[in-house]
Amino acid sequence: MTETLVAADRPERLAARAFDEEQLGRWETAALLYAQSFRGAIMAGEVEQAADSLRGQARVLIQEERFEEAEELVELSREIAERAGFPRSAGRAINILGIIHYRQRDWAGAREHYGRALEMALDVGDDDLAGLASQNAGVIANLLGNPREARTLYLESIGSFVRSGNSANALIAYNNLGMATADLHEWLESEIYFSRGIEIAERLSQSPLLARLYGNRAEPLIHIGELEQARASLHKAELAAEAVGDRLALAEVERWRAVIARASGNLGAAALHLARSLEIAAEPSLERAEALRELGALHEESADKAAARAAYEAAAETFRIVGIPGDVELLSDRIRGLAG
Repeated sequence: MTETLVAADRPERLAARAFDEEQLGRWETAALLYAQSFRGAIMAGEVEQAADSLRGQARVLIQEERFEEAEELVELSREIAERAGFPRSAGRAINILGIIHYRQRDWAGAREHYGRALEMALDVGDDDLAGLASQNAGVIANLLGNPREARTLYLESIGSFVRSGNSANALIAYNNLGMATADLHEWLESEIYFSRGIEIAERLSQSPLLARLYGNRAEPLIHIGELEQARASLHKAELAAEAVGDRLALAEVERWRAVIARASGNLGAAALHLARSLEIAAEPSLERAEALRELGALHEESADKAAARAAYEAAAETFRIVGIPGDVELLSDRIRGLAG
């Protein structure tokens, strides 16, 4: 009985339990277990585990938006790892620093840290970290309106995740890659990436991401004229979103149904779908901003310039609130175009 208890309290076992709690969103329990793991690792002289446990604590603090405390722990984790000669752990700490800057909308700072993390990952052959850093840098590139750079970074991340065998992270990269190529209007390429992501998600039973992938795949299908396939993909997205209670994914489903209705010339149905989308996404979010932008396009098609401008202005403000400057700039151009 004593041996079982000792094994269960080993720092690496405590960290594994903490990670499970973290994945379930049980932040308080996760933080406690990471702290216990850190103390145990220090007492046992397991320096790399101590650095990793500090990083886990920091991730929890990020979820609670306690960014200053999170940064202190990550810097301590990095310093411990560097002094003890564990560059893999140091690189992962730098990637977490990038996430802290990203969550505070410091795009330049985030980009700098992701770049450093990627360099360190390549130096030590850490494919998983290389994939994460590339993917994170791709997100920043996309936010800043550079989808070509984002596509390159997402492709690099997929290659790294394939080498490391991390299918779950590759799945996220395929979704991001599909969105970047959609921004470039590379519709066939985009549909292929979303479909590949769907294959992986179904194999891994990743229902939350499955809803997003099915919903996102509707865009390229609409643009290549496959409206029935787009409708079928949205139906699957709706079922997957309802299964996990992802209301924002449901808002996206309604938005894409509005796009299909507008493409089919049914502006009344499009307005109804957008009303439902905006009702679901009532708080500022990317999904609300996208629905408002589509509402502007609908008004513009109906030759109601005043209503279109009001919707675009509301969309731009929402994009600004959620921290997507590239879309704010694009909408500013459209708003100016309606001024006359």
